[in-house]
Amino acid sequence: MAGATIEFHFPDVSAEERFLAEYLASAWERFLSSEYWSHGWFWRYGQFAEYESGPDGGLVRLVFDGDPGVLVERERDHWERFAGLDSWELRRYDDAEAGAETYESLLAQQQDAKGTVGGEREYRFKSLTARLAAAYYAEFDDPLPAVPDPDTERDDPTDPLGVGAWALCHDLLVQLGYDWYDETEIALQMLRSRLQSVAAYRGADAAREEYDRIRAALGAHEGELDEWLAENETGTRSEP
Repeated sequence: MAGATIEFHFPDVSAEERFLAEYLASAWERFLSSEYWSHGWFWRYGQFAEYESGPDGGLVRLVFDGDPGVLVERERDHWERFAGLDSWELRRYDDAEAGAETYESLLAQQQDAKGTVGGEREYRFKSLTARLAAAYYAEFDDPLPAVPDPDTERDDPTDPLGVGAWALCHDLLVQLGYDWYDETEIALQMLRSRLQSVAAYRGADAAREEYDRIRAALGAHEGELDEWLAENETGTRSEP
């Protein structure tokens, strides 16, 4: 068994999206039940294509511990039949290229990057999130909106809460046993982390601009909260 990454390159984001829905969603169960797959996940990058630091077109990385040679042998016909795949490339972690760091496994690579505890945690839960994501692509033909459209009135009886990806994350946290205050702390940590990512990829000015936008949005919410508190009964629910 060895750690490896397979990169799939697409001419545009729409081809990437079709690859995820038409190939990867169904392939995931094949991976999990095969002898050539031990553990792994995938990343998609097309959502960053519009930024200067993003890929030129669509990009999906399949990251795994297993037998890379057998996986390629079993799956390459599927890739080559897919209309819209420009190219694919395999890199084994135990094969040094141009002085690149080598690792005995994907787990070892994760622990080197994030520490023994943090690396193992991510190694274990990224495979779970990949299974959820693969099921999501199989379930939804159209992506969920990230958050409610701020320009849309929330009096639509068919979707009064503006349910979207934010609600999916909330439901998952509830199912995992986190309470209201855990969830706000998680949201705060995610904000801090994403601001650092914006800075790393787009520069300090972009990070400060996003911070100012977040701070203004929270400040503006105070009035909305006061109005909601005045109009709704509070402190009386017995179940979350």
